[in-house]
Amino acid sequence: MIDRKEIERLGRMRAEKGVVSVSVKIDPQLGYERGQPAMKFKGAYARAKRGADASELAVLEREYDRVLAFLKDYAPRGRGVIIYSSTPDDIWEVHPLEVMVPSWVSVGSSPNTALLAQVMEEYPRMAVLMLDGGDARIYSAEQGSDSESDRESTELPNRHAQGGWAQARYERHVEFHHAMHLKSVAEKLEGMYREQPFDRLVIVGAERAAKEFEALLPAEIRRRLIGKLTADFKQESDDELLDRARALREEDERRLELALVSRVSELTDAKGRGTLGIDETLQALIEGRVDTLVVAEGATKAGTACLSCDYFAAGRFSQCPACAQSEVEELPDVIEQAIDYAIANGSHVNVVFGGAREMLLSRGGIGALLRYAAPSTNGER
Repeated sequence: MIDRKEIERLGRMRAEKGVVSVSVKIDPQLGYERGQPAMKFKGAYARAKRGADASELAVLEREYDRVLAFLKDYAPRGRGVIIYSSTPDDIWEVHPLEVMVPSWVSVGSSPNTALLAQVMEEYPRMAVLMLDGGDARIYSAEQGSDSESDRESTELPNRHAQGGWAQARYERHVEFHHAMHLKSVAEKLEGMYREQPFDRLVIVGAERAAKEFEALLPAEIRRRLIGKLTADFKQESDDELLDRARALREEDERRLELALVSRVSELTDAKGRGTLGIDETLQALIEGRVDTLVVAEGATKAGTACLSCDYFAAGRFSQCPACAQSEVEELPDVIEQAIDYAIANGSHVNVVFGGAREMLLSRGGIGALLRYAAPSTNGER
């Protein structure tokens, strides 16, 4: 799992003979074919060679066979993988990722951790809190993994049958310990949030305990709560409960995706900060106007890219419309190129599924929220 400490460790590495940083996007639509990562690496390697100086080229060629041999046998998982390789400096690091990254290769004196830092900052994290009597467990879900981040165990007094004033005093004693336990757990959750914020929170436990705990949370964290699940901890394992929490996250993601595509459609129809359709969206991307690229899962389109500049477009051209050069290459999927370009140039990318996907496919399969609208023409305002 990628965290700040891991990125700091990588950033402290030094490679006197140079290290190659490789990022490969994995497309689930290709069924996680073993040959897919190697093919994407070859394309990224060729692009890196075109812009490399003599010393960088020597490092690239030195590490090429090592990385390619690994990727040929790599069983893809997740949505991407990042590799750092330097044979003479004994560096070999492989980091599978659950988010998209561009297919890209670079050379430096230390591992290029910029993409890993971006993944850590942008990938939605979910916290799952399990209130199991006096044992509270906090799970952090990120990068496709769920790990126990913290635990607060309190020895709560057992209830027993008495009567009269003694029973009333004992009940108050129990409630006091229970309240202090929840308060301590809330403080731990808040500390975790301050250190590395999470986007979603799920509370699992008895209805009354969950309601009492929610009331203890600061408003900022309470807004992250997407659901509360009742549970019988004697009958359900933590893994089963985490599966139920993940289902809530999926529902929330689909809801937000639908809202995003609706927003893009509204802004596009109003001629504001939105665009839909392949040609308009790619043009906005090249012009640097795209804040968030939105793509329907599985959408594809053939295209062409200029090898002399950054211009690319759907369809075929033999001479670049931007620089008039004739050195071009055909792209089997210009939408994949758009995703790589967007990530590499600081735009957000959101691949949408379900109802949002169907809505976006009906409007061209690709669109964007823009940083600013296109300049008006013909006197339009």
